[in-house]
Amino acid sequence: MRDGIRLAVAAGVFIFGTIGWSLADHIGAAAGVALGVAVLVVPWRGQPGWSWAWLYLTRDRCFDLSDPVTVVNDRSGGGVRYQGGIAVAAIQLVGKQWQPTVFTGSATVETTNTVDVAELVPLMRQSLGLELDSLSVITAGARRGSGGDYPAIYDTLIGNTPYAGRRETWLVLRLHALDNGEALRDRPTVGTAALTAAQRVAASLRCRGIRAKVASTTDMIELEKRLDASVLRPRNRGWRSLRGDSGWHTSYGYRPGDITSEALGQAWSLRADAIIQNITVFSDGTAATTVTVRTSRPPTTPPAVILQPLPGQQAGAAAANLCGPRPEVRGLLRGGLPPALVIPIGPSGVLIGKISRGERLLLPLGDPAEQTRVHIAAEQEIAKRIVIRTAAAGQRVTVHTTDVAGWQSVRMPGIAVIEHQRPAPGTTVSVVDGTVAPAPRPNTVLSVAPPGSPAPPASDIVITQTGAAAVELTSGGWSCDIEPEFFRAENRYITCSQWEMAE
Repeated sequence: MRDGIRLAVAAGVFIFGTIGWSLADHIGAAAGVALGVAVLVVPWRGQPGWSWAWLYLTRDRCFDLSDPVTVVNDRSGGGVRYQGGIAVAAIQLVGKQWQPTVFTGSATVETTNTVDVAELVPLMRQSLGLELDSLSVITAGARRGSGGDYPAIYDTLIGNTPYAGRRETWLVLRLHALDNGEALRDRPTVGTAALTAAQRVAASLRCRGIRAKVASTTDMIELEKRLDASVLRPRNRGWRSLRGDSGWHTSYGYRPGDITSEALGQAWSLRADAIIQNITVFSDGTAATTVTVRTSRPPTTPPAVILQPLPGQQAGAAAANLCGPRPEVRGLLRGGLPPALVIPIGPSGVLIGKISRGERLLLPLGDPAEQTRVHIAAEQEIAKRIVIRTAAAGQRVTVHTTDVAGWQSVRMPGIAVIEHQRPAPGTTVSVVDGTVAPAPRPNTVLSVAPPGSPAPPASDIVITQTGAAAVELTSGGWSCDIEPEFFRAENRYITCSQWEMAE
């Protein structure tokens, strides 16, 4: 509670007591003070009465954001939004290329494509006394795709282990102009100062092996579209959930003691259409965390015990996920940041199989910043499973082939099978069998060939069948032997079965 609010509450209690004194002397004063404390001080469902009244009266307030502008610093441009005395810049964390995710238990995973949020705190203090007001780590994605029946089947086959078929991570930097008045005297504009801070943070991350790039104005706008900023329209707001173009968005808060890597990771085990996680670090070293789940209908109870509902504050929590000033969320508690808070950056990827220790391995078959070439030299029982799992993870797949009948079994809402070169609209992965080449080429091209076929020299990921139920995976300078997993539920998508499938 800020000092101004404390003073207002004390004045309110005094006014209640004064009114009671004027009506019934000492007894009236005591009753007035008691009533004032009950209304203004004692929390009801986590907040005092005046706070609930304020939330109700401001339930339709506007969250309109100004358009970001392009700012140039050191011959490099980036997007900056200035609103309400705060300059906002964003950074996309691309992370490391083609890093696997290993399921080490029923509820634990391991990956090297991570970032430690605690290491970002020193980066909030820039040169010449410039200090960021807050820094938010926004992670958005989903466990699986949403089209057709198979993505839900694939999600069930993997189980409750936290993973993400699609996931992107962003940093949102906020610079308060008035609080940095002295530091801004030596800088041309507030926007230039915000862009410079973002460039330095991105450079520091790249020095640590984490690829990062400063967002442009287009990147910021497209990010907010993917986060479904339509939920902030007044007519879409509810007391406990928000209705957007893609579904119902419901935000929950974490208690300060629950801000740990393990607790935050469990958010990716929730059965939801999409997940947005927000870890905001403030200049005083404290942090506040929320998670927003998107579902087809508004939930009646929190999906996990540790998640705290935020009634009446859904719009503020959703606005805090965007590239703009962070509104105050009264029901969200701040706490000290732990010494280490490691979170994954990119997607977990596609299920390939089990490694020697019996642990499942997933690998992203793509990269958000560079084109990826994947080569699979294996029988169709393996190749087709990887293709349909890629679509189940949320990718839009187009199969280019003259053997349309042979690939007809994999056709589903997320997979198009065509004979011509042009991929289907929205394609992110093209699958080729050597008969038709895609043009234009999407970000990821997956080539399929019989076992023993040599991999093209430019291949980034190579999956080679080495036995009846064994493949060798090579990617980014590392390789391992994997036992592919075959599920009976996938058999109807495979027309050329030669092996006996096992659960």
